[in-house]
Amino acid sequence: MVAKPLHTVARRALERVTGGNMNDEDRVKDDIRGRRLEKLRFWRRACAQESETLKLYNAEMAGNPLIFLHGDFEMGGFYVRRLAAECRYPIAALAPHGLDDPGLHPSIEWMARERVKDILAYRPAGPYRLGGYCNGALVAYECARLLKQQGGEVEFVLMIEPPALNTWPFYRRLHEAIGVTLATVERRSPAVQKVFGHLMNAFWNIGRTLHLPRDEIVRLIRTLARQYLKRAARTAETAPTEERRIRETSAALRSVYLAASAAYLPPPTTTPIVVLSTGLDHSGRRCGLYDGMQWQRLASSFRHVQLPGHHLTCLSDHAGALAANLAELLRDPVRVSAQMPAFRDRLNLTVVHRA
Repeated sequence: MVAKPLHTVARRALERVTGGNMNDEDRVKDDIRGRRLEKLRFWRRACAQESETLKLYNAEMAGNPLIFLHGDFEMGGFYVRRLAAECRYPIAALAPHGLDDPGLHPSIEWMARERVKDILAYRPAGPYRLGGYCNGALVAYECARLLKQQGGEVEFVLMIEPPALNTWPFYRRLHEAIGVTLATVERRSPAVQKVFGHLMNAFWNIGRTLHLPRDEIVRLIRTLARQYLKRAARTAETAPTEERRIRETSAALRSVYLAASAAYLPPPTTTPIVVLSTGLDHSGRRCGLYDGMQWQRLASSFRHVQLPGHHLTCLSDHAGALAANLAELLRDPVRVSAQMPAFRDRLNLTVVHRA
């Protein structure tokens, strides 16, 4: 029997999933698109690896700088440049950790402890304005807790598209039930923490689909299978050594941050929290993972801003709307209302909403 090339096997599997055959012209176009996208990803990841830990924007402008953890290990936070240009406010962008950082731990708590050192080196005294996107939003939230623990003043935390499932009572109880069988986060080994994180992510995936009708779940599974098989078809052929290294590094980082985010149990806070979210995943599906309103369960002072687009396009196609919201929020202090959240989590909480 003659063995078929892996990319041929993957393509035929893809055709079975999509329910049809690709003609020769479509195959050529698909191959060209695939090679171009892979090349683009290569350069994006290369830029991310060379990005600075701290980059200042609009430093000459007046205002208490927004210390922003951009969370982008794919492209080095390039999107922050546009946000800074359009909101016209001083921003100090902090990069996420990379694989070459000594002692990298798949833990939001560890990442926050390390980034607090950078924050204090840049700005030894508060008050602090913190912000972040996705995993960076979680790190910013934890940084706020650590800074306040050290006696610092935190004005607010702006959280753009933060993962929200671990604010739900069910996930918190599940997290605590599993967590009591392990060492504390500070004493937990990276290997154990990573396994715990991926276990919690498995529960995340279940939670993300519970509200979907059956036909939507089937479409989601087919979409994920199609994406996986496309990647397999494109990467089956041997890639240049440097490109392969960067691709593998990106995959390893994604695994670390996924585990860290899923394993993080955010504590209740009295720091004002502003969440800007779309409620949609990167495919445009409504998704509990990015339901920013859920953060009101933990915050004593809360505001939610609905963003256009989805988890990715809010930074690209709709960056102008995001920048406009940031500009308004950075000028306007949080206003507290008397409404109470459904889940108090051992605190007497009040909630605020935008007028």
